[in-house]
Amino acid sequence: MAVGGAEVLLTESLKGISGRYRHVVVYMRPPVTLLPEVKADKVYCLGYSGKRSILLSVYRLRKIINKERVALIHAHHYWPANIARLAKPASVPLVFSVHNPLSQDAFTLNRLSFYMEKLTYRSRHHAIFVSAAVGKDYNESIGIKGNATVLYNFAADRFYSARYAKPVAQPGKGLRMVAVGTLKRQKNYQFLLNVMALVKQREVYLDIIGDGPMMEELQASIKEKGLKNVKLKGSCNKVHEILHNYDAFILASAYEGFGIAMAEAMAIGLPCILSDIEVHREVTGGNALFFNLNSPEDCAAEIMELKENPELRMNLSVAGKKRAMAFQQQNYLSQLETLYKLYLP
Repeated sequence: MAVGGAEVLLTESLKGISGRYRHVVVYMRPPVTLLPEVKADKVYCLGYSGKRSILLSVYRLRKIINKERVALIHAHHYWPANIARLAKPASVPLVFSVHNPLSQDAFTLNRLSFYMEKLTYRSRHHAIFVSAAVGKDYNESIGIKGNATVLYNFAADRFYSARYAKPVAQPGKGLRMVAVGTLKRQKNYQFLLNVMALVKQREVYLDIIGDGPMMEELQASIKEKGLKNVKLKGSCNKVHEILHNYDAFILASAYEGFGIAMAEAMAIGLPCILSDIEVHREVTGGNALFFNLNSPEDCAAEIMELKENPELRMNLSVAGKKRAMAFQQQNYLSQLETLYKLYLP
């Protein structure tokens, strides 16, 4: 229950979903950063400590399922889904959400995980993909066997109540950008630092909000490159209160499943500068600036275009905010409950 897109999605959806359900939340292992936010009747930890503890986790989950008389299981992420498949009785339906393109997020890192997915996935399991791009990747890697649904993640309501209210900047003025996300390889922050080195004399600034295993490495790189225009701000529990202070949102991810931080920025109205990957174009509806991940120079050019073009900033702000209306929490909850009703009496 650390802070991540899927974990935030789960905790926020539990607050808004119909009271007709009794919720039992089972998480794999600490840290439990978001545990105080969880609204559930019961909460359990499996004490997962690595692949050697898989069978013990399966045994513990089976006991919980039987004890709580679970009628439907909804698993999020790769390992929870696999353990749930192995633990559940045949009579209990399973819905599993895929939050990232597994060919890049799991199978490339460990080929055995590919065979594990093939072994445990059955046609009676209902797959939920957080974007069409994730569903396409899963179908090409594993092959969709049964029911499947594309259900976009959501941005919490508080992001829609905030507004991108900065005055329209004039050409030649500084541009303040923000990136939000866990400090890990997938987010490609080193690429962004290379970009910022190209524009460090151009009144362009970047704050990176998030924590994670790359904190020290990124801090060292910032110092080495002399990037006084970049700051690591650490984690923030109230991002919606500060996003509107920036001129643009930037994300250089090598891959994403959906991009909740991006959707949150769009909901507020921040114009977005994004790596040119399939899911970014899908989620934004093309209402952003896109750069080639093989070219820091291309990204720097897009930044300067946005900096010097106030009309472009405003157009992207309006179009992005309109697109983000599709990612409101109630849309997600309504579709999720409709899906649950297929399997619950």
